[in-house]
Amino acid sequence: MTDATASRTAPAPAPYIVPHHPLRDLLTGPVASIAFTVIAVVAVGLIWVGPRFLAFGNIGIMGAFLIVPLVVGACAGFALLSGVVDLSIGSMVGFSSALFALLLTLSWNPWAAAAVTLAACLGFGAINAIAIVGFGAEAIAATLGMLVALRGITWVLLGPQGAIFSFNPGLSDLVNQTLFGLPLFFLIAIVLTVIAAAVVTKTRFGRHVQAVGGDDKAASRAGIPVKRIRVAALLLSAFGAGLGGIFFTAQLGSAARATGFGLEFQVYAALMIGGYSILRGGVGNPIGGALGLLAVAGVSNLLDLKAISPYYVNIIVGLLLLAAVLLDRMRGGDAYE
Repeated sequence: MTDATASRTAPAPAPYIVPHHPLRDLLTGPVASIAFTVIAVVAVGLIWVGPRFLAFGNIGIMGAFLIVPLVVGACAGFALLSGVVDLSIGSMVGFSSALFALLLTLSWNPWAAAAVTLAACLGFGAINAIAIVGFGAEAIAATLGMLVALRGITWVLLGPQGAIFSFNPGLSDLVNQTLFGLPLFFLIAIVLTVIAAAVVTKTRFGRHVQAVGGDDKAASRAGIPVKRIRVAALLLSAFGAGLGGIFFTAQLGSAARATGFGLEFQVYAALMIGGYSILRGGVGNPIGGALGLLAVAGVSNLLDLKAISPYYVNIIVGLLLLAAVLLDRMRGGDAYE
């Protein structure tokens, strides 16, 4: 046998596969990427603004602003993980805020009003689920229709004045309480995010959600109830939006037409910056999404402290979003996950 013949018949060397290592996976994963971004924002803040950037008063301002996006993002992330984009979350927040405010003006008990509001939001979430899961409608088209419908219902509830004033002293005191110098409900939103992360990473339901989003056909062959998982994810998304609307009204003592307007883009941009994918399911972690929201809030706060036009925030968020997409591609996208 000649050397040429031997070279043709010799088996090709097996490709080298980098073994998984928990520490390396942690430092190179999507959550680590956005964590470094948050650290960079904090560093810029300390250099540019000084110690007052991390003062409890300033962090409290950011925390109060982040309560609703954190709650909505933690729940909407389940829909994204299952492979469904729910565009109706912003309008759902506006509807929830308007309905809760209206019930308060009718002298309802706040807890009863909150329960009815959440039930109504779950009802609209069920309509989304029936359209998407039951009839196979495209998620973006179906939830876009719900977005428009809920915005119209909200305007009807608010009446010709376009606002409902429903200040409740007890409710306002509850929502605006502080703990260790930070808004209590901000800390509750952080705890909710940690619980969502634990559900995603440590429970069977979380693994099923990721499996359905990653490959619904393979998940179905593995015996995972794909339809039920997506219905549950859409209901969770609606529940989070309903809770966010209630918090909005409790914080502000009113509901207005602008409440929740554009919130879906703010939340989804932050989730994508934090490692989620809007084009493929099964990718993302609630901790990363929360860090994405913190990064955006930090940039916005920096510009406020320096009296710079807030419109620059959109430019910076857009650049961060592009960087997140490019980084995802460089890591290998689907193959990496």
